[in-house]
Amino acid sequence: MKRQVQIFLAGVMIVAPFAVTAYVVWWAGSGLDGLARSGIEKISPDAKKWLFPGAGAIALLVAVYLVGLLTHVWGFRWIMGMLEGIFERLPVVKTLYESVRDILKLFSGDSAQMGQAVRYKVPGTDAEMLGIRTSTAPRGGGQPGHVSVYLPMSYMVGGVTLYVPADRVQPVDMSVEQVLRIAATADAGGAGHDHDHPKAPPADSKD
Repeated sequence: MKRQVQIFLAGVMIVAPFAVTAYVVWWAGSGLDGLARSGIEKISPDAKKWLFPGAGAIALLVAVYLVGLLTHVWGFRWIMGMLEGIFERLPVVKTLYESVRDILKLFSGDSAQMGQAVRYKVPGTDAEMLGIRTSTAPRGGGQPGHVSVYLPMSYMVGGVTLYVPADRVQPVDMSVEQVLRIAATADAGGAGHDHDHPKAPPADSKD
C-alpha cells in the first residue's frame, strides 16, 4: 500500500504544477477575453455576430502592442505625460496608479530604475537574506547613503521594506522573479534548482 501511495504522490507532483498553471492561465485569459469582448460589443453591437471565443483577448493583446509602438512617438508620450499628471493630482487615483506603475517597473528588468536582486547582510550575524533593492533614493525614509530593500516572506504572505546602508547589500546575479520564486517556496527543493540560486563570486586568483 505504501508503494502505491508513493506512486500516486509522484503522479501528483507531475500533474499538479501543469494543472494549476493551465487553470490560472485559462482563468486569466477568459476574464480578459470577456472584458474585451464586452467593450467591443458596446462600441459595435454588430460585432457580436463575428466575435469568436478568444477574439477579445487577441484584440486586447494587439491593442497593448500598438500602444507599446506609440510610446516611441513624441506626441503620444506628451499626451500620456499629461494624463499621468492628471492622475497624480487625484488623491485616491494617484495611490492606485503609482502603486501599479511601480510594481510593473519592479518586474521590468530595468535595474537602473528599480528591481535589483540583492543579498542583505543581517547585522551582528553571519546570516544573509535575499531581497530586492527597490530604490537607491528612498522616498519613505532612510538617511543619506541608505537604500530601500524589500524582503519577501516565505510563501509570499507579505514582506518588509528596510532602509539600510548601501554597504549592507550586495547585488546578485538573479532576476526579481527568481528571488520571489525562492521566497514563495521557502527555497524548498533548492538542491534540484541550482539555476534559481545566486552565483557565487569568483575566487580571487593567487599568483
